[in-house]
Amino acid sequence: MRRLVRVMFVAVILVWFAAPLAAQQAAPAEYPGLETGKMWTFDAPPLAYWAKRYDFHPDAAWLDHVRLAAARIPGCSASFVSGDGLVLTNHHCSRECIDAVTKPGEDLLSNGFVAAARTDERPCPGMVLDQLQAISDVTDSVTAAVPSGTPATRSADLRGAAIRGLEQRCKAGAADAFCQVVTMYRGGQYKLYRFRRFTDLRLVFAVEASTAFFGGDPDNFTFPRHDLDMSMVRAYVDGQPAHTEYLRWSAKGAAEGDLVFVVGNPGSTGRLNTVAQLEFLRDVQYPATLDLLSREIAVYQALAAADTIRGKELRNTLFGLQNTQKAIRGYQSGLLDPQLMARKREWERTLRAKVQADALQRRLYGAAWDSTAVVRRRLAALDVRRRYYAFGAYGTRLLGAAATLVRLPVEDAQPDSARLPAFRQANRAQLERLLTNDQPVDTAVEAALLGAYFTAMVRELPAADPVRRAALGGRTPEAAAHQMVAASTLITVEQRRALLSGGAAALAQSRDPFIALARTIDPLERAVQKQVTALVSQEAQNDERVARAVLAAFGTSIAPDATFSLRISDGEVKRYPMNGTYAPPFTTLHGLYDRSIAFGGREPWNLTAAWQAARDSVNLATQLNGVSTADIIGGNSGSPVVDRNGRLVGLIFDENMEALPLRFLFSEGTGRSVWVDARGIMEALRHVYHAGALADEVAGR
Repeated sequence: MRRLVRVMFVAVILVWFAAPLAAQQAAPAEYPGLETGKMWTFDAPPLAYWAKRYDFHPDAAWLDHVRLAAARIPGCSASFVSGDGLVLTNHHCSRECIDAVTKPGEDLLSNGFVAAARTDERPCPGMVLDQLQAISDVTDSVTAAVPSGTPATRSADLRGAAIRGLEQRCKAGAADAFCQVVTMYRGGQYKLYRFRRFTDLRLVFAVEASTAFFGGDPDNFTFPRHDLDMSMVRAYVDGQPAHTEYLRWSAKGAAEGDLVFVVGNPGSTGRLNTVAQLEFLRDVQYPATLDLLSREIAVYQALAAADTIRGKELRNTLFGLQNTQKAIRGYQSGLLDPQLMARKREWERTLRAKVQADALQRRLYGAAWDSTAVVRRRLAALDVRRRYYAFGAYGTRLLGAAATLVRLPVEDAQPDSARLPAFRQANRAQLERLLTNDQPVDTAVEAALLGAYFTAMVRELPAADPVRRAALGGRTPEAAAHQMVAASTLITVEQRRALLSGGAAALAQSRDPFIALARTIDPLERAVQKQVTALVSQEAQNDERVARAVLAAFGTSIAPDATFSLRISDGEVKRYPMNGTYAPPFTTLHGLYDRSIAFGGREPWNLTAAWQAARDSVNLATQLNGVSTADIIGGNSGSPVVDRNGRLVGLIFDENMEALPLRFLFSEGTGRSVWVDARGIMEALRHVYHAGALADEVAGR
């Protein structure tokens, strides 16, 4: 009897838990027609969709306002947040500037920076900011430049020439103009984007790196999060703060269920890729890339652990590699998901059925998918040689320098138009600058990276392969790497300059081991690259045919893939099921302190002295990070999150792991964009960093 009661009790408990768990984990119904996502362009905003779904009816003034307040900086997004050119973006988007403006004896990455007055703002060398002014459709001009029947390799040249001409004419007569022809729908449309370019950017504010990246790599691409990933720069024109459209700050912020928009520059998605292209990524490209990244990361971690000074110098490098590794693992997880791939195959079958049902479309576009599958099989067969008959070698500087030196005399002997693009006269000055860069070569890094590269080479290339034989010469990978670096005559800038000025004669006499290896690789790389270029050109034509089929079937009611061009994405502030419960829509400063305490204040959950001192003065209930169903990807970092009124409520800095597979097929179920909440930013400015004047500026006081 006791046993029966116990069994019944367990059964009741299981039923009691199973019901709410099933309700929590049940996938919500998807809003129809969003398989290709919600990265809408400003020249084709989905007004009918917004009206139907959210009862939101923006006018042209609203769209112009958020477009002109948004901005693009190298690799990231940003926004103007004051009438005096103040620009808000992520901390990791300003890392190069923070490093560059750090003075001897300072460590701004570790300690942060606040400009006490505008005279203390520090110029960011080389940093530019682009504000989108206008969009025009140039599809007819670009496609007219490529007559029907033009061979694939020639098509790319003609299209490129037409695009360069459009961009040059757009820039003519405007000193601050920057123009770019953006490919939409993988070649189905071409749009000319004209920007106003700001070239005088100055660092105003940056938090400490550990605050911006609280939780480090373990917390990266997760939620709940507790990061203050933010920095501010100011745009200047003729020495004075720029005056332009800007976003007003929202004091009340957003609440769960609110409609919000992300306005930024998503980098790249593959939702219009064919199934064959996704299978290539899954089976060929991503495994090779992840192997490369894991080896590089291991090298840098070992170097950093052995030398704390070098470790500080390698922080940015490791940050970027680990971020990329985690992202690609997330992307690959989607392609390994049978359900996602089944949905993708069904979407492709539906599209192809529409094409086959129309005689004209069948003739124009019907064979594109099968042709792409053939291209991808051939690229897969070339992939190992493409990776090793090359000069990358995990980023080693010495092999790259040797390749440039070996190729220069060969390329100089040809007409300029026949040279490899990097060796054409227009790029010659840049090429020589890279070759004669006086930054010291870190021989320990070179040897370690080269050893890892040779180790991978031994695993993938047969013993008789000419590149493997030339690289190793019967030695172990580690011995070959160390001996080559020790014997190299390319270490100093003076040595490289001597070979550069000596030309073919000096190279012929050189016994440098990297020069010798480059001579072996050069003809093999050219042959493989010729095959790859032909296949990629053929695939580009197929992509354009698929794109035209997509537009014929759906028009612009579906969003184009991301192209690091300005987009606006809608979403709702929304919790999501996680670990048998829910991830909340917001985290708070309570959670920040609690998470640090739970890990004993150890890295990467350590709090800086400023945050420890502020614990009793900040409002712990203040929202710090939030999530929504807006559609983002890399490149959106630094994007503003705005509400219905166009007011800033947050700053995008990440997405959760569940969103990474959505690179290839969008869903609103559990994928979320993650932002720094405007309320958390304001609380930190006033009560942690004591930057009251800056807080007043963004608050409009």
